[in-house]
Amino acid sequence: MPTIASSVVPPPKSWDEFEDITLAAAKLRWGSDDFYRHGRSGQKQDGVDVYGLDDKNRQIGLQCKNTVDGVSFAVVEAEVANAETFEPTLDRLYIATTAKRDATLQKQIRILSAKRRKAGQFRVDILFWDDICQDIATNDDIFFSHYPQFRSKVNEVRAHDRARYNELTALLRSDGVIGFLDRNNMAGFSFLEAKFEPLRQFCYEWNQPEREFLLPELEEIRRALWDKVNSYTDLLATETFPTRHPDRHTVPPEWEHEQPERFWRVVKKFHELAGEIVTLHRDLIRTGKAQLIAGS
Repeated sequence: MPTIASSVVPPPKSWDEFEDITLAAAKLRWGSDDFYRHGRSGQKQDGVDVYGLDDKNRQIGLQCKNTVDGVSFAVVEAEVANAETFEPTLDRLYIATTAKRDATLQKQIRILSAKRRKAGQFRVDILFWDDICQDIATNDDIFFSHYPQFRSKVNEVRAHDRARYNELTALLRSDGVIGFLDRNNMAGFSFLEAKFEPLRQFCYEWNQPEREFLLPELEEIRRALWDKVNSYTDLLATETFPTRHPDRHTVPPEWEHEQPERFWRVVKKFHELAGEIVTLHRDLIRTGKAQLIAGS
């Protein structure tokens, strides 16, 4: 699925570009513009290529390794030793690499970092290429400034999802079935069965792959919403019955006296599901606005 976060992003071939990407990722990761590249090519850098203060005012250093094939633990130890001379003293050093995640190396670094923390020395960690990509993917402008070729793919995803979003919000409207669902009291009061027709249509049509969203945030809500609406319509089919007016249905009011346990169990379930559907619909609207409008 060609969203930014799920795309296979090629690491840069240039070490200079990789340092620029690492700088951008650091600012986003720690929510601080107070990060800078350290020195220039040919200058002694004391094991640090990017440095700055994080959102907790801790001194962070990053050593960039444009090493797609991996980083050895010996290299990590050497860079830690180099960074000991960096001033002011670091609170934490990160090795930033274009390599893929390596569980063995992560464990070695965790052990090293724990020993250093006990000794009162700065801690050590590692950021792999996937971590760096996830950081820059949180800001479209920054991501596309480094990877403009991805912009058209992401726009196609948004166009697809915007069409699905418009269809769904036209079917399930806040001033239509969702509002009615929120206000309707099922405790023995009759209702026009046709009021719930959009819910039945949603159940029938929106559990098909053609109706799925590509953005995972929206698809997760659609699935949850379908599950709740499906449960609600099942309850309508099994626990409500026609009144003397065939176009109106109700939870039989006589149950309140003849079968009170069943009556209140059914009514409670209706109201619980209605509340969950209304909340999920609200989440869908807000997420859609954030992902498809604000994120455009």
